[in-house]
Amino acid sequence: MTRKYYFSNRDLLIIAVLSGLGGVMSTYIGYLGNLLNRLLGVPFGAGQFVSGLHVFWFILVAGLIRKPGAATAAGALKGFVELFSGSTHGVAIVLVSLVQGLVVDIVLLMARGHNLASYMLAGGISAASNVFVFQTLYFSGISLSYILFIAIISFISGILMAGSLGSSVLDIVQEVRPFRIAGAFDEKTAGNTSQEKTGIPRFRIAFTVLFIALLSFGAVYYYIAVFKPPWEGPICRVEGAVENPLTFQLSDFKEYETTITAELRGQVTYVPPREYTGIPLKAILRKASPRQGAERLIVTAADGYTVEFDIADVLKDENLVLIQEGDMLRLIAGNYSGGYWVKQVTRMIVD
Repeated sequence: MTRKYYFSNRDLLIIAVLSGLGGVMSTYIGYLGNLLNRLLGVPFGAGQFVSGLHVFWFILVAGLIRKPGAATAAGALKGFVELFSGSTHGVAIVLVSLVQGLVVDIVLLMARGHNLASYMLAGGISAASNVFVFQTLYFSGISLSYILFIAIISFISGILMAGSLGSSVLDIVQEVRPFRIAGAFDEKTAGNTSQEKTGIPRFRIAFTVLFIALLSFGAVYYYIAVFKPPWEGPICRVEGAVENPLTFQLSDFKEYETTITAELRGQVTYVPPREYTGIPLKAILRKASPRQGAERLIVTAADGYTVEFDIADVLKDENLVLIQEGDMLRLIAGNYSGGYWVKQVTRMIVD
């Protein structure tokens, strides 16, 4: 009984490696959500469509180690990796990740077995839990029906991208056996799996490998071409159709500093009126000198999130201000909805 709950060195290595990978990949997953949002035009944001990918790592840990508490430990570690990788959610992401790992452990313990159905249920409930944790921490008075709606989207994502995909990867590992996890795939635990060792359909292997390969390729591109690490400091670039491309810090525009009062009204977040001190976007844009015919300004965050403004509107807006908030730059858009209040601003493109 004691050995059942003991994490061996190999168990701890699996938890460390998969949690680290999951934490590093989380900002990329957020970037995928932003891409879906721009492609589909979903008004409430599309991050929940890929939320199951955050839980995918916990399913792998639980399936490889087969000991209660493994996913919880992975959740705690993954949360800290995300935090120190520059998560825009701050320390709250540690609690969100911990709860997700704990939910996976609880569901699998109650299901009394490791199979496709239990993985899908665990993945779905775990992915949906992030909605309720965030609403508990940042309750903004939005309707319960809206919360349930996005929770259902997360639940479906967790079923497909955490439970089903995770089960496929585990089955492939079991079939190929590149290494043997102590106690994980012996004859006793094999009875708890959904399939006998009769082989996996080739189309299932091909789809799983292709999906993982596409995610990996996208992640490499993201970290090479898009991601800007928070330790580089709050620096921003203005480029595109401008006469004077800029790479600047807010201190370069100290003489233009102003204070405005703004109220954030978002789909899921509300912040009452308060004062913000920073640099008007119009001052930065005038310094860059947009070329004749330029029509829009695209503001981009470190995670790939973008918003667009009409340049003519920017040049006369007193309530569009770039501020420094901790180690990042944040756009305060007093005359726009919360979706335009961009965190971790790194680049502005004139088009």
